[in-house]
Amino acid sequence: MFHYMITADGLLDFFRRLLEKQPVMGPRERPDQPGFYYFDWLDRAEDFALDYVTTAIPPKKAFFPPNETLFTFKTGNPPELAPAFEEFPFVLAGVHPCDLSGIEALDDAYSHPPAEHRWQASRERAMIIGMDCRPDEYCFCTLLGTSAHRKPCDLFLTPVGRGYLIEVHSQAGESLLDGVSRLDASRQELEEAEQWRLRKTERIVHTLRASLDRFADMLDAGGLTRVWKEVAGRCYSCGSCNTTCPTCFCFNIDDEYDLTLTSGVRKRTWDSCQLLDFARVAGGHNFRGDRWQRVRHRWQRKFLYLYRQFGRPYCTGCGRCSRACTADINILDVINQLIEAAQQEAADA
Repeated sequence: MFHYMITADGLLDFFRRLLEKQPVMGPRERPDQPGFYYFDWLDRAEDFALDYVTTAIPPKKAFFPPNETLFTFKTGNPPELAPAFEEFPFVLAGVHPCDLSGIEALDDAYSHPPAEHRWQASRERAMIIGMDCRPDEYCFCTLLGTSAHRKPCDLFLTPVGRGYLIEVHSQAGESLLDGVSRLDASRQELEEAEQWRLRKTERIVHTLRASLDRFADMLDAGGLTRVWKEVAGRCYSCGSCNTTCPTCFCFNIDDEYDLTLTSGVRKRTWDSCQLLDFARVAGGHNFRGDRWQRVRHRWQRKFLYLYRQFGRPYCTGCGRCSRACTADINILDVINQLIEAAQQEAADA
């Protein structure tokens, strides 16, 4: 892996060059809400936010938009279909380690047979520039091993004294630097970058009362109904936790016909397992009609089902769900509450 140094002015020029060549999506400040940030297409290099803490919606939206039209159609024999989305190369920039981990998790999920080709096609057209972060009180990435995540980025930026240390993680990333004024990184600057990472992890003071393997075993053992019902008693089933999560990948498909019922569009939208109708099937039966069952499903999916299937929790420790929760339910607090309850049940058995 190669390391370079670039000044703050040089980085601004770098983004100007990128924008001249292809669209760039990155974090930018909301014009109507100073201090709040979101991923969007950048109009100018100056719009790129270097010091944001997090965004409400994760950068997975670059590959999997919250709402998208897949194709238009006309009925007939055979029916006529026309793809409704544009395909173009682009750069996704400013992605924090937890969100890099989230993208990698979705790469695994969406490549699992049957593969989700729309995600894969978007991923193949993009290059990713990661950037180290400034955690707040909701972050717990250190507990899940994502605080220094790099895959699948092509370049990675860390603030240091003279500007930014650039890590090159792919040949495509190296090509992005063509014509950019940069210097070889010194040993001192490499040490400064390491100190940045150490200081970052020191600011994250949360604890996990059992290993992830042990927590999965506790969930698999069942029980814990008292905790599920207590948490569900506070939950509004609004779905904010799912829609802000970088690793949730469920979606819904709807066909919308025009008034003649001879043509229409097929749309895909993000869906949430916390919504009442999510598990409703033909005939009206709902497999998770009670709120506590939906709450339980969310934790089991993040830390049991997908953990066992892919060998990793489908949570990155970004804290978005806790920030967004309208009932102030903190995912890590609930994990520790479940661990404590499971240990107590085992002691009482």
